[in-house]
Amino acid sequence: MKNKIITVSILILTTLSALTAIAHAEKSFAPNVNMKTGEIRVPNNYTQWATLGTWSHANTEGEPGAKEYHIVYTQPETIVYYREHGKYPDGAILVKELLSTKTMQMTTGLAVSHATKIKGWFVLVRDTQNRFKESNLWGDGWGWSLFNADDPVKTVSTDYKTDCIGCHLPARQMAHPDADESDKWTYSFGYLALQKK
Repeated sequence: MKNKIITVSILILTTLSALTAIAHAEKSFAPNVNMKTGEIRVPNNYTQWATLGTWSHANTEGEPGAKEYHIVYTQPETIVYYREHGKYPDGAILVKELLSTKTMQMTTGLAVSHATKIKGWFVLVRDTQNRFKESNLWGDGWGWSLFNADDPVKTVSTDYKTDCIGCHLPARQMAHPDADESDKWTYSFGYLALQKK
């Protein structure tokens, strides 16, 4: 009888440990993802994260200078993982902040641009487990969502294949041939922070 109690107790403890581990893994996947629906939001604290890189979109008409800046943020642990493994970890979040600009003449140059306000965000979440197969915003190893500046919770994207992939085709074409297939959708070549030191 005593052996049965010990065996049952061990089974219960093992089951509880496994369930706790599973719950923790899902809870810690990505804090800005609703694990039931797959809905993505802009993380509240993303500006406290590391900056991956900055992209400047030049004016192609009219006055010289930048038309828009894109500043890309990620969690510091994503950078550490990428440097060690050469790919993004499951749950990595990339937040591209889209900024309006103003260009003016200054003592440092004739056409100096600076950011003026947030226009919106584009958020990618790395998903190596293909968790949200039924969602049109998840696929090719990532969750994809675009947000307007007035609502960081509700995405304006409806289908990543029609709303997002087009802008990421150049990244895929310019990606290193040895890059992880899913990571080829990101502009990693422009992120100096990911390079091994």
